[in-house]
Amino acid sequence: MLTDNLTAPLILVVEDDNNHAELIRRSFEDAPEEYRLKIADTLCDATAAIERHSPSLVLTDYRLPDGNGSELVVMAAGSWPVIMMTAQGCEQVAVEAMKLGAQDYIAKSPDAFKNIPRIVKYALIIWSSIVASRQAVDAVFRAKQDWEQTFDAVSDQIAIIDLDHNITRVNKAMAARCGVPPEEMVGRKCYEVMHNISNPHATCPHARMIQDGSECSERIEEKHLNRVFDITVSPLYSSEGLITGSVHIARDVTEHKRAEEERLQLAEQSQHTQKLESLGVLAGGIAHDFNNILTIILGHCYMVKENCDNGISDKERVQLIETAGNRAAILCRQMLAYAGQSPQIQTRVNLWQLVDDVVNMLQSAIKKNIIVEIDLNRDVPELIGDSGQIQQVVMNLIINAAEAIGDKNGTINVALKKAIIQTGQTDTDFIGKAIPAQSYASLEVSDTGCGIDDEMKKRVFEPFFTTKFTGRGLGMSAVLGIVKAHDASLQLFSTPDVGTTFKVLFPLSAVPTVVDVAPSAGSFHVKNNSGTILLVDDEESLRTIGTELLGVMGFSSITATNGLEAVEIYRKQGNKIDLILLDMLMPVMGGLEAYRILREISPLIPIVICSGYNSEEIMVEIDDDKHASIIQKPYVLDLLQNTLMMLLDERKAETAGTTAL
Repeated sequence: MLTDNLTAPLILVVEDDNNHAELIRRSFEDAPEEYRLKIADTLCDATAAIERHSPSLVLTDYRLPDGNGSELVVMAAGSWPVIMMTAQGCEQVAVEAMKLGAQDYIAKSPDAFKNIPRIVKYALIIWSSIVASRQAVDAVFRAKQDWEQTFDAVSDQIAIIDLDHNITRVNKAMAARCGVPPEEMVGRKCYEVMHNISNPHATCPHARMIQDGSECSERIEEKHLNRVFDITVSPLYSSEGLITGSVHIARDVTEHKRAEEERLQLAEQSQHTQKLESLGVLAGGIAHDFNNILTIILGHCYMVKENCDNGISDKERVQLIETAGNRAAILCRQMLAYAGQSPQIQTRVNLWQLVDDVVNMLQSAIKKNIIVEIDLNRDVPELIGDSGQIQQVVMNLIINAAEAIGDKNGTINVALKKAIIQTGQTDTDFIGKAIPAQSYASLEVSDTGCGIDDEMKKRVFEPFFTTKFTGRGLGMSAVLGIVKAHDASLQLFSTPDVGTTFKVLFPLSAVPTVVDVAPSAGSFHVKNNSGTILLVDDEESLRTIGTELLGVMGFSSITATNGLEAVEIYRKQGNKIDLILLDMLMPVMGGLEAYRILREISPLIPIVICSGYNSEEIMVEIDDDKHASIIQKPYVLDLLQNTLMMLLDERKAETAGTTAL
């Protein structure tokens, strides 16, 4: 039926015979489907009608007063279907029309006119299928084109490889890396083109993928390219689920790796710079403590030298001098541990002892207007961490608190206790991140200083952000870095003009509490020893006292002033020497260099290296040498004697065993 419904198909009928046009119109009136009809009697009128409204289908007579219907076929150009009509059933006309793109051909007759709605209906159905198919083909083509463009545009290097290691396709990035055009890589072995080798490498990820059927990922360094790549090899499957090959993706991470290394280096430099900064703050207090110690030592030395009788015996004065010397040694060890540049070393840390030591060390550096109160729970278990870095956190927080108080009277409270966060609690850190439920060692440093507002809280951990004088500002950034490195959590509470509290929650590990107690210098007991020791030290006074101490232990001594002299003496008198006591830092030749040369001369001679500095470098050097050991200066005499005896006894046992054989 004919309708004005704009959703109904618009049929353009081009017919110059009015009777035929009327018959066609009546046939559409009787059709069960809805159609809109537009009738034109010339080619010109038809062209104008098409320009106004695109038809759903054109039904045109072949011969028109101003042309023929084939021109309408050309005009349609596949945008809508065209059915050609002619008064005579001429096959030549039909062939020409179909070649031009007409969808169908009708020979005019009364029956044909009656069937036109049915012919049009099926023509529209077929045309709809043609359009859908054409769209699908276009979509596939566009998808293929998009995929190829994307495949080549990706900066990652991609290759598709079959089970025989043959390359079936590569993108431009992979071809550029190999220096071969993409088309020339197809069909070649991947290991030949990518690695310039004749057989797959033993660790080839493609071969591993074929063997276990799972994705392989690894980072490799291509030394000949001076590049680092993250490699991922993922399996490709057939429709039957069988592996047919792999997608090999190489991502160049060289710059990322270098940037990460630079970032870590800068972080280490920042932490070290901050340590030096803190040492500067401590310099006055440390000098004060050392001067006090020296005053005690020199004072008692004067009293002994002048034979002053003040009710104190010389033996008691020597004991007081020794006690002061031990205080100085402890202070040196604390400062060296703090100033060391060693990487994070995971050990068991007695946090109570560490905090107590730091507070005692800082007492003289903190102004007298500030009272330091401590509340340390001895029952807090040991934790696993780097004691030097944790010490830095404690020092930075206390120094920061002291500077927040400034010149006014104030109080710093340092508290340590065990804390448990239960599941379901809503405790958060300074940025609002939930703190995991578990047991913690809670270190809290509070001050009654100036406090900070909410805006400053957001920036307090930024590197180089400071409210202090120029050149400061790494301290709290370093604290945050160390806290993160120990998987700890940091809380910050502050109110302007009231004060600030920093709380660090260190996760506790299930390790037993062990407190190592070094033997006291006063516990030295002389034992019956014998043998000759080569004592090597550049300080004459140390050689003198060292010779005397070894003599008290029962040993005879040969001395040398540096490593080179020690090597020469051992070459000449090695058969007389039972052990070498070697200082670490000396002119001409240091202890480690001398150790290496001596060990080449004799793999078995016992060697003890002495150092007043961090011993990590020495430990790395002698790690696998059971005939070598290390001892810290100043000597703890009992420990020194035990170390010498242990090495000598082990050497004697080995010598006896060799003789028995």
